Amino acid sequence: MWILIAKLALAEDSAEGSATPPADAPAETPPEAPPAETPPPETPPPETPPPETPPAEVPPAGPPAETAPPLDLTEAEAAPTVSKKQLRLFKPSPYHLPANPRQQIDFTAYTLEFGEVKLGIASMTVGLLPHVQVGTSVPLDVLGIPNVHGKVHVTESGPWDIAALGQYYVLPRKDFSGRYIGAGGIVSIQPVEPWSIHLGGTWNNWNVAGDIQLDNLSQLLWFLDESAYGNADHADNILDVTTISVRAATDIRFNRRDSIVLQGEAIVYSTVNTSDELFVPTFLGLEEALERDGAVPITEAGVASIAWQFAWEHYELRLGGGISSVPGAWLLQSTELSYRFGGKTRLKERRMRQTWEKNSDELKQGLDQADDQKKKK
Repeated sequence: MWILIAKLALAEDSAEGSATPPADAPAETPPEAPPAETPPPETPPPETPPPETPPAEVPPAGPPAETAPPLDLTEAEAAPTVSKKQLRLFKPSPYHLPANPRQQIDFTAYTLEFGEVKLGIASMTVGLLPHVQVGTSVPLDVLGIPNVHGKVHVTESGPWDIAALGQYYVLPRKDFSGRYIGAGGIVSIQPVEPWSIHLGGTWNNWNVAGDIQLDNLSQLLWFLDESAYGNADHADNILDVTTISVRAATDIRFNRRDSIVLQGEAIVYSTVNTSDELFVPTFLGLEEALERDGAVPITEAGVASIAWQFAWEHYELRLGGGISSVPGAWLLQSTELSYRFGGKTRLKERRMRQTWEKNSDELKQGLDQADDQKKKK
């Protein structure tokens, strides 16, 4: 009995110290493994991926937006319209356009634009090339004195403009010939926007050679002193005169149309070579210059003037007064009438006027219709 109890105690101790199940315990069956899942059949990818739809915007959380009340337009005032009188103020006329500092060409370094033409009483000038103009005095051509004058705009740098100019006149006759050559330059400066200063000088040479018979010349050539016409004492003379003249001018511009022009010119030096004492007609102080061989006082061969310059769409007019050592010589400087056309600036202005006229017609029609509706009401 005691032996059986001892064996049972030893068996329990061995069961607690080892994980091995007792021999008489039934063997545990392992859990069944889950059946293997069969993979789905492979499907070919679509040819074009479906477009991605943007995520719907989620309205922010908060109180619902208040609906604006309808506007009451019964008491609304109509927007102001431009009247026909106000419309005329917008017309691109020379009075309303800004000033063009390079518009004047006769006393400045500026030239006509390419293709521009200026027809004056004394001369005709054409913009032959960009920055190059040539011209001629038509009245002298009619009198049988071929002539040409030109100007080349040499450089343009900021407010400085420099030009070279030249003139050539010839009087061919059977027994004698007369010739004039002039060459010089001029500088134009713009210190401020509406004001310009122009300074220049010219070398001049007159040469007459041959048997001078004034009765063979047109009396128009001596219209300033008729006592020279047909006087035999003035024959068989040879004359060669060289002079240097200086010129200064300034203009103040108010708009494209109006400006004030001040000019001054004088012969300051002369040399005279003649075979005998020769009569010289009174013209621009030339007779005073021929009486001196060397420096000439400005008071003896000078002219100064002030004038108002008008420049409309095509016509130009200069009117003023002045003083001169020869009475009346200032008229040639202070008076001008010419007609200009062509050039890119006038082409641009013409397009502006055409656009304004088109808009003006459309606006006038709208104003007329509005007036008719008011009358009906």
